[in-house]
Amino acid sequence: MNPQGTHNPTRLSEDFKNILAQSGGQPITLQKIAKILQGGRGLNILVLLFALPFCVPIPLLGFSIPFGIALIILGLRISLRKDPWLPKQLLQREISYSTLNKMIGVALKIMSQLEKVLHPRLQFLNRWATFTTFSGLLITSCAFLLMLPIPIPFTNTLPAISIALIAAGMLDENGAIILTGYLMAGISYSYIFFLGFLGNSGLDLFRFI
Repeated sequence: MNPQGTHNPTRLSEDFKNILAQSGGQPITLQKIAKILQGGRGLNILVLLFALPFCVPIPLLGFSIPFGIALIILGLRISLRKDPWLPKQLLQREISYSTLNKMIGVALKIMSQLEKVLHPRLQFLNRWATFTTFSGLLITSCAFLLMLPIPIPFTNTLPAISIALIAAGMLDENGAIILTGYLMAGISYSYIFFLGFLGNSGLDLFRFI
């Protein structure tokens, strides 16, 4: 039995299963999802939910832009240490049950592995205001990369992994996971810049020929 006054939060995977259960097999709006999650872990778990589906190459046509916009806004809210907020028009965006089921399925597979290493570590990093601000801004910048319409493998995946790691690390005050997210963000930017360099080099070669 837990000592009086303590509370063990639900595992992240349970939060995701709750969304699927409360949808009742019907389409669900982002507003309802936000309401379900805000009763638990709030801002960072919303970030996780929007980022995790892009961590693996599954077809989610039409969602990279609305989810990317949501992640940009949520990242800014985190950096400013504000409560969750999304525009009404975005909150009214509806997700079909089949898409939701696919999203939650991906999230659960990833979280089953991630939860094995998610426990408080280097907590002092997560408690610095500057550290939180930087994490939020990095989520925002990676969300912008996620939205870029580049039909090349990993251009969505790498930024999404970075966002998911940062959000998960902040949820469980795991500074090591957050720093890993920072590293993935660096890899994401390096990959995008490398693709841009190849593109410019290819154009220069085409002009020369």
